[in-house]
Amino acid sequence: MVVNRSNSILSTITNNSKIVRKIERKMDDLPSPLVSIGNTPVGMTESKLESCSMSSELSEVKETEFCSVGSAEGSSSSDNKNIQPENQAETVVLQNDPIEEYTPPYSALSKFQIGSILLIIIYIGFLGPVTGNIYIPALPLLQREFNTSTSTINGTVAAFMAVFAVGPFLWAVQADFGGRKFLYIVSLVIAVVANILLAAVPKHVSSLYILRVFQAVGTSAVIPLGVGTVSDLISPKNRAKGISYFMLGPNMGPILGPIIGGLILMNGDSWRWLFGFTSITTGIALIAVIIFLPETLRCIVGNGDPRWKNDPQFPQSECVEKLIGPEAAPTPEVHLQLFANLGPQKPVNNTQLFTKLYPRPPKPTWRSYYVTFLELRVLICSMSTAILFASYYSFSVILSHELHSRFHFNNLEIGACYVCPGVGLLCGSLSGGHLSDYLKKKSKHWIPENRLWFQIWGLVFSMAGCFGFGWAIQKKLHIVVILLFSFLLAFGMTWCSNATMTFLTEMDRKKTATLVSISSFFRNAAAAVASAIVFKLNEKMGTGWCFTGLAFCDCATILGIVYLMMEGRKKDDKKNATVTAVA
Repeated sequence: MVVNRSNSILSTITNNSKIVRKIERKMDDLPSPLVSIGNTPVGMTESKLESCSMSSELSEVKETEFCSVGSAEGSSSSDNKNIQPENQAETVVLQNDPIEEYTPPYSALSKFQIGSILLIIIYIGFLGPVTGNIYIPALPLLQREFNTSTSTINGTVAAFMAVFAVGPFLWAVQADFGGRKFLYIVSLVIAVVANILLAAVPKHVSSLYILRVFQAVGTSAVIPLGVGTVSDLISPKNRAKGISYFMLGPNMGPILGPIIGGLILMNGDSWRWLFGFTSITTGIALIAVIIFLPETLRCIVGNGDPRWKNDPQFPQSECVEKLIGPEAAPTPEVHLQLFANLGPQKPVNNTQLFTKLYPRPPKPTWRSYYVTFLELRVLICSMSTAILFASYYSFSVILSHELHSRFHFNNLEIGACYVCPGVGLLCGSLSGGHLSDYLKKKSKHWIPENRLWFQIWGLVFSMAGCFGFGWAIQKKLHIVVILLFSFLLAFGMTWCSNATMTFLTEMDRKKTATLVSISSFFRNAAAAVASAIVFKLNEKMGTGWCFTGLAFCDCATILGIVYLMMEGRKKDDKKNATVTAVA
């Protein structure tokens, strides 16, 4: 038996080596003895165990001691008839296997590597909204260039927003199953080709419609894929901060898009340079993804530790090293490979432990997507954020119109006024994410529904900003007052959006991209509806009452959020009561 062989080795050198005594004490401390399993490949081979446990700590033993060990082992082998032949694999496991309690780090990548990946996806997240909004200042010019009506040319904006709302569904179906990087590449290739054709094809309104649709398809993948990548890399205790950093890109797109478009047209450049600019920016993103971005989907690559793929005995080898003590070999540094994971990927490891640690979701179907879409928690959170986003988009559209007609600002002054809500978006996203994670660390008992407290605060800020902005415009108050309320509105919207996305990623960690795509659908659909009706509402009701109505719509969503928090608390109390009863 393996135990007899190990005991013969230890008895030979116990009196000569303090290190070996240390090994023996640690073996005695194990809850149960080593058991021979014959040829069943359920653990490590004896030679592997000996090399892991003794190579580092027997380096000080004299050469003669190793000779005596060898002779002792030979005599023991001759006496024991049950020893397997040398050409057959012998395996050993612990009855209480430490591998069952193996807890790997959430991500094996360094902070610098995670930061580099976040920078890439923040930039990609910026591209979708900026592509849609850079086009807005050119609408009057395009109407003349294409010799068409105002409603026809405005229809290209509605078509873009409609596809941009539905597009995330197409990407999210595979984003949680087949990998992130491949979808990044496919979506960016579509966007690059559409942008190049928009900058080069002859002037025809049907071509403009078709290519804007493909442009929206390519750029609509950014938010579900980006939030999914954040959830792959950052643990739940820091998830809100990670999402707040990522949302800097999508939040700044609607602000900087019109400004960039106005600057391009102000210099007298052709409208085609709008799409030339987006071609260059999306091309840079595509190159960065192909060269630098690794695959991050956890059910495919785990936590990014290369030993899942390269070491067939991992994590058994690491667990045995931990039994020996601090002399165990350190975790190897992870190096990101260039041009890696370019095609569809399969899991790097198919062992039961890998599948348990990083479960793969069921193969996506439209029926499963439909069931997820109708889940009450998803609907309430998504609708709440969508109504806030509709209020913000209404403000964004009305602000430039009112500043021009009531205050007689020029284009440069109007563009400068958009900096204030842009700063509000940045501050709301970053402060909300950091505070949410801080309170989670301080909390002794945390459930995902606790994130929704921040959604309530975001709704309060947004309501105050929406109500104040409408009446400040109608009463022609000082521009500083108007910008202050615009800051509050933007601050509350992005604070609430960050809380919603963080909650969705913690609700079901196997379907983060799917859940975020549903939320994005409601956001973009609400923006499309708001942009279509807000001018008529503003004319009929006046700016003050129009935005008062939007503020009351924001207030109504608080009831749904409170309901979700109460239900989450009830389920948690019931779960704790069940655990207590069983104990």
